[in-house]
Amino acid sequence: YLPGSDSYLKKNEKDGFFEERVYVGYNQVAIFVKKGNPKNITSLEDFTNEEYASVICNPKSGSIGRMSKKILTKYKGEDYFYDVFDMAAEIGTDSRSLNNSLQKPQIDMTLNWKATAYFDKNIENITVVEIDEKYSQKKKLVLTQLSFSKNKELAKKFLVYAGSDEGTTIMKKYGFR
Repeated sequence: YLPGSDSYLKKNEKDGFFEERVYVGYNQVAIFVKKGNPKNITSLEDFTNEEYASVICNPKSGSIGRMSKKILTKYKGEDYFYDVFDMAAEIGTDSRSLNNSLQKPQIDMTLNWKATAYFDKNIENITVVEIDEKYSQKKKLVLTQLSFSKNKELAKKFLVYAGSDEGTTIMKKYGFR
């Protein structure tokens, strides 16, 4: 199990589903724009620029929605988040829907987990614009063996491999730092 944030592990610890764990890197939210950044989008400020059309994830559906609200609120306050939300051309439901919407000609930008820009279907179409870490903090990624895994021995081997130098190198290749 690889949640988008270790907060899911902490929140559900009491259920007894989680066994061994290994740190495999981190993910971070960034601004996503079309490949090559043709509109020269540079910062969170651009989300309230009427020249650009954005898609924002609903803060009640998925980790990227919650993180987007947290980042925009930290940047300029809760009113700024609501301004961005109200100005959005579309409201997404999860990370995948945000990337799909960015492929539409009318959408210029979104906030999303940086690693998703490196997925095969996205790497040719998305440019990542970094957000200052004081607003977009790194989220630790912890791979966890589930207590109900059908093949515990194989799951354990995968956990060990994922935490090795070779495993973390592969994770970096796919955007997890």
